[in-house]
Amino acid sequence: MKKLLTLLLAIASFATMNAQVTFTGQYRARGEMRNGFKAPIMENTEPAAFVEHRARLIVGYKKDKVGFKASIQDVRIWGETGQINKSDQLLSAHEAYGDYYATDKSTFRIGRQEMIYDDHRFIGSLDWAMQGRSFDALRYMHKGDGFDFDAMVSWNQVGYGDGAPEPANLTGNYYETTNGGGVENTRIFNLELPKSQQMVYFKKTFDAGSIGIMIENDIYNSSPDTAYSNFTVGLSPKFAVGALKFGGQFFYTGGAIDKGLTAAGQEYKTELSGYMVNLFIQAPKVTGAPLLGIDYLSGDDESTSEVEGWSPKYGTNHKFYGFMDYFYVGNGHGGQNERSAGLVDIYLKTAFKFGEKSSLAGHLHYFMSAQERTYMGEAYDGSLGTELDLVYTRKLAKELSLQVGYSHMFGISETMKVLKGMAPDASTQGMQSWAWLQVSFSPKFL
Repeated sequence: MKKLLTLLLAIASFATMNAQVTFTGQYRARGEMRNGFKAPIMENTEPAAFVEHRARLIVGYKKDKVGFKASIQDVRIWGETGQINKSDQLLSAHEAYGDYYATDKSTFRIGRQEMIYDDHRFIGSLDWAMQGRSFDALRYMHKGDGFDFDAMVSWNQVGYGDGAPEPANLTGNYYETTNGGGVENTRIFNLELPKSQQMVYFKKTFDAGSIGIMIENDIYNSSPDTAYSNFTVGLSPKFAVGALKFGGQFFYTGGAIDKGLTAAGQEYKTELSGYMVNLFIQAPKVTGAPLLGIDYLSGDDESTSEVEGWSPKYGTNHKFYGFMDYFYVGNGHGGQNERSAGLVDIYLKTAFKFGEKSSLAGHLHYFMSAQERTYMGEAYDGSLGTELDLVYTRKLAKELSLQVGYSHMFGISETMKVLKGMAPDASTQGMQSWAWLQVSFSPKFL
């Protein structure tokens, strides 16, 4: 056995002699106490407490004109599987793709992959969530002198994965997303995806800053014979003047949000026209590097036949709109996604370092609704509440870190309650908070 292992190691070493091979791991465990997370908690209601973890093994390979990456992960809540279970459905591929390096500056990538553009605003990796986000796509990436150019296309189809002898369709291309993966594989969870996506992105870098431009199109099936699409155009400038940094983002989404036939057989289509604007100013050389900004996300005006709301479809929304996830993170406020009441977010963000191993981040948000909502004939709009987020980070070792977070929502208004599906006079707890503790291991095996 010893000789066999020695031989295998020798063969592996010879095979990788001229290649770049990496083998890393990641283990993250986070305990949470939810006492008003995503929505106000009612009086006499017990808060939720649990531990969730993610374990990843990541292999990378690069030689000559070929690259490869696979990231296998296990994501689970402690206790959701028994101590002596034989198997479960919690192991999955987060990333699995191949690269072809056409030139030193151009790469073709095919497979399941993370994508991040413009600071995660519209397309991001969602790394805060244990499962993260990845796309099945063909992608072209070019890094030029002072500019980047990317293009992506996807083609999605239903697969069942529950032991059926033929998991793919023999005819037809109708794509209907469900929250399950077939008849028996009910633990698969999926959000609505388009039938196909197309995206181009261009970023130009200057001495004083940069500007990014994105055009993205989504095509959806509403029936086997009917399709509709909507497109998003984004602009993201950032620049520095003296000791200050300025910037912002603008996104507009147009097209249709649905299309189909009425009960009488007449065709209908609901038009979509939503936008978001972000502006910020930062003083990076001042203690705490304070950043002051405002986000405006348009909401749907329910008095019209169109949908005017904007949704950050594939963004890492936890990063932007308060860590308590009241907005755009798997829960509606006056409606889902583009049909929400929209949001005005005025925020101040700071970050303090305590030596080389510790830091404290503090975010303060003041939220308002962009559109009113009606309850029992009375209109509600304006102030929603104020959120304070604190995150302390401590590096315990080279490959180990600890984070502790606490968030508090102050001044929950009647409008907030209405937007969260409550009565305006609903009795909520005085303490609306969220606390968490996370340990992260990131070993490098090879």
